[in-house]
Amino acid sequence: MRLHSSIITITFSMFFTLITNSVMADETIRNSSKKQYSKISILSGLITHVRDGDTIIVGSIPIRLAALDCPEKNTTKGMIATKIALKFIGQSADCKLTGAKTYNRFVAYCSMNGKDFGQYMIQNSSCKPWKKFDIWNKY
Repeated sequence: MRLHSSIITITFSMFFTLITNSVMADETIRNSSKKQYSKISILSGLITHVRDGDTIIVGSIPIRLAALDCPEKNTTKGMIATKIALKFIGQSADCKLTGAKTYNRFVAYCSMNGKDFGQYMIQNSSCKPWKKFDIWNKY
């Protein structure tokens, strides 16, 4: 029971921090006339689930990987991309939130062990950079 209570406390704490940071990121974006941000909100935690090649769950927070376009999960290439992403379950991720949301997911550039997740997926699967949404010009 004590472990369950600790997990709830950690999850609530992560959620509260994420919401607070998201509000700060939104305010920073609104006040910025250029695509440079004075504050970057970071969500760190374990990858607990992979929906597909470009959507992961960090803790209990869905993250849409910024500027990454992977084939749909119900296609052969999409299943391969998902399988590659599944290798990261249980690893710690650091996700820099862009301030955007799509389909109830926060949009972020994520890295694991210092390696960019999007770049890894581009190099090792049929995922491609999505220049239109690469707001930080990473790819």
